[in-house]
Amino acid sequence: MNPLEQLNLSAQLPTPKGVALAVLEISRRENATLGEVARVVQTDPALSGRLIKLANAQSHIARPVVSVQEAVVRQGMTSVRQLALGFSLIDQYRSGTCAGFDYQSYWSHSLLMGLAMQALGSRVRSASPDELFICGLLAQVGQLALATAYPVEFSNVLADYQSDRTQSLLALERAKLETDHTELGIVMMGDWGLPKVFTDPLAFYETPQNANFTPDSRSSSLMLILQLAHRLADFGLADADARPHLAREWIDQAGTLDLTPETAGGFIDKVVASWREWGEILKIPTAALPPFEEIRQGQSITPDEQLPLRIIVADGNISSRRETIALLVEDSAHIVYPAEDGKTALALAMDVLPHVIITRDTLPGIDGAELCHALRATEEGRRMHILLMGDDIGERHLMQTEESSVDGYISSSITAQGLRVRLFAAQRLLQLQNNWEKDRAQLRQIAAELAVANRRLATAALTDSLTGLSNRRSAMDQLQQIWSSSTRSGTPLSLIVLDIDHFKLINDTYGHAVGDIVLRETAETLRKSARLGDSVSRIGGEEFLVICPNTDLKAATQVAERLRMTLEANKITLGREEKIISVTASFGISAKQSNTSDIDALVNSADLALYAAKQEGRNRSCIR
Repeated sequence: MNPLEQLNLSAQLPTPKGVALAVLEISRRENATLGEVARVVQTDPALSGRLIKLANAQSHIARPVVSVQEAVVRQGMTSVRQLALGFSLIDQYRSGTCAGFDYQSYWSHSLLMGLAMQALGSRVRSASPDELFICGLLAQVGQLALATAYPVEFSNVLADYQSDRTQSLLALERAKLETDHTELGIVMMGDWGLPKVFTDPLAFYETPQNANFTPDSRSSSLMLILQLAHRLADFGLADADARPHLAREWIDQAGTLDLTPETAGGFIDKVVASWREWGEILKIPTAALPPFEEIRQGQSITPDEQLPLRIIVADGNISSRRETIALLVEDSAHIVYPAEDGKTALALAMDVLPHVIITRDTLPGIDGAELCHALRATEEGRRMHILLMGDDIGERHLMQTEESSVDGYISSSITAQGLRVRLFAAQRLLQLQNNWEKDRAQLRQIAAELAVANRRLATAALTDSLTGLSNRRSAMDQLQQIWSSSTRSGTPLSLIVLDIDHFKLINDTYGHAVGDIVLRETAETLRKSARLGDSVSRIGGEEFLVICPNTDLKAATQVAERLRMTLEANKITLGREEKIISVTASFGISAKQSNTSDIDALVNSADLALYAAKQEGRNRSCIR
């Protein structure tokens, strides 16, 4: 039985719904047409808009795509099917019941990874950009599946991983859940129809040492693109202090795709800009990052230093423009960009995001005041320090400062020293922004540590401290969720309650310390012997509960008998004398019937069956 079939026994996995499901079903038919797909897509305005935007983003034709029909034709049935699937999962699984899984960060990371795959693929030409986008978007879908299917168990796995990052997350998942997010994700994507050419590299990109792809093969290239895209997504979500190191690591690896340090900055800045744009469309959180080149340098600025600024000088007169630039670069590390007219200055400002713009009051195209108004209408432009330069700065200009939203006026005859003084305000603002970013990074770190502590407290509140199993409160919460799922889907549900035989005699004969050993050994035996989809809890004293989703009474009886015989065969060694004892238990089994009113009635039926097993001589199973 593959991991997907195993998980379907216990919980509903992430699946496409609505229009995405209809597209998936249509595309599986041999006689399906793109017209049928387009007609279905048109019924979902959000999906239609997203597909059109993606078609335009990858189109090399001047005329933009304006209709769903054309977008579907451009992208093809396979890409449309996969894109509809990905967007459907985003809309459905923005949150969930797994306390330790950050759903928003997961989608933010997945979106950036998908866009990075798309951009990297356009350089390597190893596959369709849309297919690469969905490949990156779903690369980690196995984690979402584990969070959906096993919210409590996977939360515990993530807590263990956060507390010790030297451990492998994949190894922890396999140890606790008998599968991992890579294995599960590959099975799911194969079931959704993603080609093997993508699923093979996905199976190894996190553990490349296990891959045996031929060098320079398509699979090898795709695995490298996956690694780079994942690293870029890690970089995008990292704290400010960690980014310089991650940036330099990315540059080193990107060289294999002929991405030089000189070209990498512009490439990544475009991907990040696209990430922020798509984040707004899909309502996924993103981060506003400084230019990549600044991050890569990892500059550490002290308050006493003169901060180097990016400055645009907009002046239609080439002679005076050169004079101003000469004053700015004198004894400074400022990076200065010339612009000969207002339109050029505006386009340049949106590209390089300068700290300061020095513009002539009179400019060809649009004048200095109009340029200022255009910039202030954007989020990035509101952070720029704008100085208006003129030949005759008088009272009238100073009165217009507030109205035109400029930060100050300077005379054309200003000296290098005077210009440095005027730039102090911009440098002070930049310094405050740098300090603010560091404070934000520290706050995020504190918040992350607090979140981990809260998760540990939440886990402790739901865990039996002696055995490590879920306690009664957690068991009842799980049972209520599974009961609701069973009611909706019409699947069976059974319950097993077991009680260690003559446990009081064990305590009286050997002491409570030995009694605790017996409880821990029993719990461990039940944990190892239970089926993957079943949930084992200690609900009080020597009493345990096993929840069996999607299991009828006959199957539950077989499960109980197997557990009973395993417990009976287990030998427990006590103390230095190595005294060996065996323990038996009595089992009560009940199944949800049409007349079972609620979980209390189901538990009560299992308790009555347990009582009958005790009455009939113990070490046996009874049903109710």
